[in-house]
Amino acid sequence: MPQPKELRNPPPTILPGIPVARRRAPRPSRDCTLILGAIPQESELVERALEGRRRGRLAGFPYASGRLCGRRVIVAVTGIGKTCATMVTTLLVARFRPREVLMTGTASRINPAVRNGDVIVGAVTCNHDFGSFERSDVMEYFSAAGPLGDHMAIVYPGDPRLLAAARRAIRRHTPEEAAQHSPAYVPRVRVGRITSGDQFGITARRIADIRRKLRPDLMEMESGSVAQACWYLRTPFLCVRSGSNLTQNSPDNDYRRLSPFASRQAALFTISLVRELAR
Repeated sequence: MPQPKELRNPPPTILPGIPVARRRAPRPSRDCTLILGAIPQESELVERALEGRRRGRLAGFPYASGRLCGRRVIVAVTGIGKTCATMVTTLLVARFRPREVLMTGTASRINPAVRNGDVIVGAVTCNHDFGSFERSDVMEYFSAAGPLGDHMAIVYPGDPRLLAAARRAIRRHTPEEAAQHSPAYVPRVRVGRITSGDQFGITARRIADIRRKLRPDLMEMESGSVAQACWYLRTPFLCVRSGSNLTQNSPDNDYRRLSPFASRQAALFTISLVRELAR
């Protein structure tokens, strides 16, 4: 039996640090907006607001299309986690070639100053689970080989045009009162930092490490991979998330109690953002 030839490619180079994705020119697109939620609770208000709503499937995955504030919009649910989010995002972006991708939904409040229902628009979106553990719960981040012979980023800045529209929408948007809390308050909408990883609950030591190195306001499980997919597909992306439970080791009960209000606030601001994009 002939022996295999010697490998031509060496192992990939790993560059320590927290690399930030450089800006890329968007590819030619169609005049529509793709809006994603990880679960139906996060996208249903946007879908119900569509005029002339029609349903379809792409490779078996359902989506809805219609008009929102006069703009053509496609709404879909990705499923929970980075793999599902990347898969559905890539399918839909390749098929519909949207002008922009927005992700709406809930996230845990890793910055304790964020309240239930406060909305954070992602000036940056990060992946906090890409790297090596130096020791228990302390991550060493690095840039590793990407699919284009490049080195993949950890941090993906939000699209400048979409961020400018979001800032205009913030000035016009009125959130719902958080009357279920005592004392009641009106949630705030602001620009901030969002990080993603495939863990629903994490330890206090891991929380401290993420806060120190990435300085996020919210933590969730999808938008970092969506941002990365959109970057490679040269499609502008922006994440809109609202705070549900505090980031903690066992968030299930708090998440179920606090996520419905957070889902509404993120969806309502997403509609305000689309209205601004349509102006």
